[in-house]
Amino acid sequence: MRHPRGIHYALLGVVSRYPGVHGYALKRQCERVLGDSWQLKFGEIYRVLDRLADHGLIEQVVGETESTRKRYRITAKGQRSLDEFILAPSTDAPRPLRQELAIKLLFASAERLPEMLRIVDQERDAYLRQLHQLGVQRRKVRRVPVDAFVSNLLIGGAELAVRAELAWLEEVSRKLQEHFATRAA
Repeated sequence: MRHPRGIHYALLGVVSRYPGVHGYALKRQCERVLGDSWQLKFGEIYRVLDRLADHGLIEQVVGETESTRKRYRITAKGQRSLDEFILAPSTDAPRPLRQELAIKLLFASAERLPEMLRIVDQERDAYLRQLHQLGVQRRKVRRVPVDAFVSNLLIGGAELAVRAELAWLEEVSRKLQEHFATRAA
C-alpha cells in the first residue's frame, strides 16, 4: 500500500523536474518516472496539486500560454521541502506484513491455524504476482534510458524486499505445516 506522503513528494518531484507542467502531463510524467508501481487517477493528482499549492510548495504559472490548463512550478519552499524529504531517513516500517501476520498468528486459536496457513499462501501468491510485475517493469524501463539506472535500482530493491517477504512466508508456512504434522501424530 502506498503512503500519501509518497504521492505528495512524487508529484512535487515531478513538478520540480518539469516546471510549467499541467495535470494531464504530470500524470504522464509520473507514469513514465514511477512506472506501473503506482496507478494515479486524475482526481487524486489534482487533489494533491491543490494541497501542494495550499501549503505554498508549488504555484500556478500564469501568463506563459493561452491554454486553459493550470500549469505549475515548484516554489523555493517546495524545493526546500523536497530536499529535506530526500535527505531524511526513511520512515517506512521495515516489515509491516510480518508484524500484522505475526500478531494474527500469535492470537489465532489452534482451530484457526489451518485458515492461517491459507492466508499465508494467499500472501505468498500476492508477492509472487508482485515479483512478476517488477520483472515486467524492469523490461519496460530498459526502453527508457533516461531514468533507467535509478529505476533499475528501485526495482532491484523492491525485488529484494519481495523475495525477503517470500522467504519469510515460506518459513512460516513450513513451520505451520510441521506444527500440524506434530499435532496429528
